[in-house]
Amino acid sequence: MKKNIYFQLLLVVLFLVILYKARIVIITSLIGIGLGVLISPVLDLLQKWIKLRRSFCALIFILAVLVCMAIIGALAGWLVFDQVNQLIADMPQLSAKLRAEIEGVFDRFPWLLDRIKGIDFAESLQGIGQYLFGGIQLGFVVVGGVTFALFIGIYLAIAADFYFRGTIRAFPPQYRERVEDLLVKCARVVRVWFRAQLLDMAIIGAITAIGLLIAGVKFWAVFGLLTALFGIIPYVGVIVVVVIVSLITLASDPGQVPWVLLVFLITQQIEGNLVLPWVMKGQVEVPEAILVIMMLFFGFWFGLLGVFIAPPLVAVMICLYRNLYLPAIETCHLPVANETPDLER
Repeated sequence: MKKNIYFQLLLVVLFLVILYKARIVIITSLIGIGLGVLISPVLDLLQKWIKLRRSFCALIFILAVLVCMAIIGALAGWLVFDQVNQLIADMPQLSAKLRAEIEGVFDRFPWLLDRIKGIDFAESLQGIGQYLFGGIQLGFVVVGGVTFALFIGIYLAIAADFYFRGTIRAFPPQYRERVEDLLVKCARVVRVWFRAQLLDMAIIGAITAIGLLIAGVKFWAVFGLLTALFGIIPYVGVIVVVVIVSLITLASDPGQVPWVLLVFLITQQIEGNLVLPWVMKGQVEVPEAILVIMMLFFGFWFGLLGVFIAPPLVAVMICLYRNLYLPAIETCHLPVANETPDLER
């Protein structure tokens, strides 16, 4: 008996080691599956309209996405890229100004001022950036990973019915109808979440950029893009962006810091009271505490990409919990305390 337990523990440890070593492949595959779930309805619609083979519809979809990306890049990308390059070029000067501003604030506390003087702000910012983007491999790995995920998504979308039916047939006949229903619900959750999250990120990023532009804040386009990207992380994301934007603004133009805080305060009120109730209507509600915990776990395991894929995975897990676990536990008969066992049986 003990040997079996030790063997099972060894298998679990071996599985976790393999899971950790292959985490890049796993996250790439998950992204590819998610892309396939998102692209499949679009191909269904195109196939219904133009009455052509699904593979040709996939080619049309790819060309349309490339055209849209080119248009967006032509309209706004140049502005963001210019501001990013300017921010990188000004980073040493901003770091020195930030040090001077912080030292001026803590000038009355000599013991704390000595510690602050020992901080290399440029190196600290670089270390934070490396930590945040530690899950994203550079060069060939990121290009190959994104390309691999895109190919997985396209192939899954083209042969969606084949993979869907094949997955259902992997289960015993008496469970296939239930599995089909769960897969359809999970796919719907992912699609609804992605559509709602994309709208929320785009709206809040645009409102923040416009507000900062009106306030005359430098690097307003970069800050709007950061707000959109980190808006996927509830509560923590906006706090990180506010801290980063406030520090950079403090170094470049200290008088603009109150306006930065006011803009973010207004945008958060707009998001909480107008945008989120509209885009999240009819969605599976994701508890914030569970979402933050899972983001920390996936962030530690997969890096920044893990943080971004955690919300749809949590939404799918909650869908399975509500539609699979709860009905099963409610129909499960457990003996009560005053119930005597039937010995004759």
